[in-house]
Amino acid sequence: FDYSLLNELFSIILYMVVNMDKILTFIVNEYNEILLLKGSETDPQFKKSFWYVVTGGCEEDDLNKEDTVKREVKEETGINKIKDILYLNWIFKYNSLGVECTEYAYITFVKKEKITLNEENIDYKWCDIKEFIEKIQWYGDKEELYKVLKEALDKKLYFKIEKAKKI
Repeated sequence: FDYSLLNELFSIILYMVVNMDKILTFIVNEYNEILLLKGSETDPQFKKSFWYVVTGGCEEDDLNKEDTVKREVKEETGINKIKDILYLNWIFKYNSLGVECTEYAYITFVKKEKITLNEENIDYKWCDIKEFIEKIQWYGDKEELYKVLKEALDKKLYFKIEKAKKI
């Protein structure tokens, strides 16, 4: 029996258990309003309610990160009709419940429609950019967030090359 193959398989499984690729997406409608979701107090990591955006882990069935964005937007908001998805060249690295996460930031353009929340969220609000920046629970620089979103609303990139940030 070739134990090196078993050892390699174990290493891959261990990597997958302690490392996770995720997405975060800002959802924008045709009125340039950005969607905020109010998370449930039963959140396993934060155990409190606050305003945030759609996030989620990449799954095996997702062909790429854009597929993850589409799936998570549908799961958390019920929105089916996505006009466009733009990768923002922005990556966040952090530890969550013992898992090393790498989260890729996107902006998703949609037509404003009825929002259907799942069990992760208890409320939602469409906001202009200023109100969005005020209300969102953000662990980085809100001024930088404003600049990134201001460009992204015009489908432009603030970061011309990929920027990774440890939070």
